[in-house]
Amino acid sequence: MVRRHPVIFILVLFFLLFVSSEIYLRYAGFASYPVYDIDAQIKYIPAANQHGSFLNHSAWYFNNRHMGNIADWNPAKHPNILLVGNSIVLGGNPFNHPDKIGPLLEKDLGGRYTVWSAAAGGWSNVNELTYLDRNADVVRNADEVIIEYMDGGLTAPSEWPGYYVFPDQKPWSLTLYTLRKYALPRLLHMSSTSDFGALPPTGQFDETQLQRFKARVDSLAREHKLTIFFYPTVADLRNRPKWLESTAPLLELCKTTLAKCLDIAQEPAWTEKAYRSDGIHPTLEGNKILASILAKTVD
Repeated sequence: MVRRHPVIFILVLFFLLFVSSEIYLRYAGFASYPVYDIDAQIKYIPAANQHGSFLNHSAWYFNNRHMGNIADWNPAKHPNILLVGNSIVLGGNPFNHPDKIGPLLEKDLGGRYTVWSAAAGGWSNVNELTYLDRNADVVRNADEVIIEYMDGGLTAPSEWPGYYVFPDQKPWSLTLYTLRKYALPRLLHMSSTSDFGALPPTGQFDETQLQRFKARVDSLAREHKLTIFFYPTVADLRNRPKWLESTAPLLELCKTTLAKCLDIAQEPAWTEKAYRSDGIHPTLEGNKILASILAKTVD
């Protein structure tokens, strides 16, 4: 009996530490992150009707149409802009809601427009096309449409990167989830999860996806003011010939349709100082610059 006491003491101690960890992580806001719907067509998308504040600082919202907006989609709101993209538009954990592209664009436009933001980290334009197909009423109701393009965006749909990047449900243990997501990759020198989730695929244009995109752009541009903005990485800024080659098919598309192409790399205000350390995502100041550039295309 006496020998069992140390074992029981250790078990009780571990249990109390585990419970304390669960309570602390929830209190600190680690549990306040979005979950995702997974399916074969769109691959993954933030689930509708959820909101939270990651680490009690970065507020996030997804409305009834999976958009990163506080308010539910309302067809009566005009004029409005449908803004479609990936983590550049979504913003991710590092940003509070007012500091993301959609709200900043609304602010730069003086509150005259409602900006509906449809995005997910790592989405390619192929995932985005599926969103547009599924939400035809949203598209029809838009006064203007702005679509983001990154190199490789018309290669293939981005696959769901997994539970520890975009979880499809809340974990039974936040302690174990946090250890697996943040601590274990560093201990084992594995690639850690970005605060913005996954990145879009890279590679050459897939001809089928390019033609599908062309058909959609042609249709959209006939009924709406449509802007396609090319978002470069730092590597793209440093290799302009490759960047121009990767955007050439889309520039040609804008010449043959009513769509407008906007190359962010050509904007004087856009420099390497606008990026975070990953050389991909904008800083808060970068978000403000990008929103101001987009606002000029609306005005």
